[in-house]
Amino acid sequence: MRFVLILSVFIVLTTINPQPVAAFDLVDIESAAIELTYGYRSDRLDWSIAGDSNGANLNVLSELSWDDIEIFQRQLVGWLKLEELPILKRRVLVIADVSCGNIVNGEVQDSDYATDNRTNEWSRSISDADKGFTIDVSGAVGPMLEWSNLKLSVTPLLGYGFNMQDLSMTNGEQTISRSDIRKNYFAPDEDGSLSMPHALGEIYGLDSSYTAYWYGPWLGVMVEYQVSEKVILSVEVEHHWIEYFAEADWNLRSEFEHPVSFEHEANGTGVVLKVSGSYAFNQHWSWSFSGNIQNWVTENGIDRIFMADGTVGKSRLNQVNWESYALTTGVQYRF
Repeated sequence: MRFVLILSVFIVLTTINPQPVAAFDLVDIESAAIELTYGYRSDRLDWSIAGDSNGANLNVLSELSWDDIEIFQRQLVGWLKLEELPILKRRVLVIADVSCGNIVNGEVQDSDYATDNRTNEWSRSISDADKGFTIDVSGAVGPMLEWSNLKLSVTPLLGYGFNMQDLSMTNGEQTISRSDIRKNYFAPDEDGSLSMPHALGEIYGLDSSYTAYWYGPWLGVMVEYQVSEKVILSVEVEHHWIEYFAEADWNLRSEFEHPVSFEHEANGTGVVLKVSGSYAFNQHWSWSFSGNIQNWVTENGIDRIFMADGTVGKSRLNQVNWESYALTTGVQYRF
């Protein structure tokens, strides 16, 4: 139903014709280009879980946040413009991009609480998050609404995207360790045991991971302006409807299953803003630059925990938040 709504809005947008044009019997590629860029990206991702599936028995039981994740990113973009299609009676833009990044720096905080609203914190650790990688894939198509006298085009886009972050936790240090709070607020397990926080100081052998996947359709619009014969500027806005899935391996938790200790599922949305431009050196080669801002958030979801004894526990995934900023530059070759 959600995708039908997206498609309906897209169809309405594409029926707006700023000027009558003639249709061609055959569809040909009018122009195409490929672009390779490199740059810097900074991410932040956080999530928390409640004490049970209803969000009760502690509204925030545990919370993880990866901050200042610095990424060296490479991106490959390709686009082509098709000559006027018989039905749409206008040119069509097809665009696809693939990027991958290596995480080179970052920090992650893991906190556990004994009472609601993040109070009575009984455990906190700070760890490095300086390894891992990211993958982003997106493709879209849309008719170009053009005003040649204004050197302006507006292209509604219908697309699909996939994003992944492979995040890590290493070289940990326990900064809060309150066994007294743990004992006062939590009852022992059926076998009489009650896990205590790690002692203050270095956490030896920590090598945990959290891999997040965001995927789904999106609807957007690209505005392109021909500043001069050599300079082109464009702005693109995308709204994504996503499914979220994540898997984690908490390597020091012997009571959890490995290599998948728990998984997360949720639905959500994302907004992406891209600003880019190019400067043509000649007929084929251009210098290109771009910047983008992304903001993603999920609704409440499911936290599914796999125990070493084969049992599966569930609690509420409160929310996942992801913010990203990137600046890239490179070259473009136009065929």
